[in-house]
Amino acid sequence: MDFRRVTIMNTSQHIIHYQPRRIHAARADSWFAEPREPDDGFKRPGYHTTRQTRGAASWVREGDVIWMVGQLHAPWGTLPPSLDARINVEKVERLPDGRFRFAASADSCWFPLFDARPLLRILQTQNAKGQVMPLWRRSSAPIGQYLQSPRMLVSGEEIQAYAKRMLDLPLQFISYRIADGTQPAFELARALVDAGHAVFWDRWSLPRRLAERREVVSDTALDEHLLSCLRSAQTVWGVESPLYAAPGSYSVKEQSEAMNLGIWRTAGALPRA
Repeated sequence: MDFRRVTIMNTSQHIIHYQPRRIHAARADSWFAEPREPDDGFKRPGYHTTRQTRGAASWVREGDVIWMVGQLHAPWGTLPPSLDARINVEKVERLPDGRFRFAASADSCWFPLFDARPLLRILQTQNAKGQVMPLWRRSSAPIGQYLQSPRMLVSGEEIQAYAKRMLDLPLQFISYRIADGTQPAFELARALVDAGHAVFWDRWSLPRRLAERREVVSDTALDEHLLSCLRSAQTVWGVESPLYAAPGSYSVKEQSEAMNLGIWRTAGALPRA
């Protein structure tokens, strides 16, 4: 018997899946991108798709929750895995190529960069027969190895509580110049995460279509979103590379705004969370 078929219908199922994030040295191909509105996806995820057509992917229905785990890979190293997004499923679609597309409702959200290893080590999953097993059986192995396909969580309690605690933490915002400050910004992000902070860094916190694929977006919407996140931060950490203070640069705008708010700090000695 398929255990999932006897699930109580008014109870949301919690599914967990993995998708890496990458900092590319060169422009990335956007072959898998969908047409989007220029300001779409900044404040919350719009959808999630998967090529998986069996298992947990086929069990998802409207009202369920998909928890996305990500991990940022760069030429200089890899950051710890983090919760990337919560997708509250508003609609389930089957695309012509067989993929599932899960549309996200308005109360879905992105998460800041924050070490999720303690959470991932305690989560339990179950298969179609109802067998329970640890999500991350060997934490020395990459988490992506265990989440190549979506998996069903036994309970959503632990991950919901963890997400709430994370969102309650004061936010640390990283301000830098992409042209010459990406590597030191990466090292700063690593130091902040290792110190237990929740971090906004655009290489993690912006939609992949912008952070990875550099698709055309609305400059006005992007500016408004970044400044809104900056204003909500406890601290803005400035990575003052040689080009950081170039006249007309966006980093100068961030620095000025943060100084006016009294939350500006030059990246240096970092406090513990």
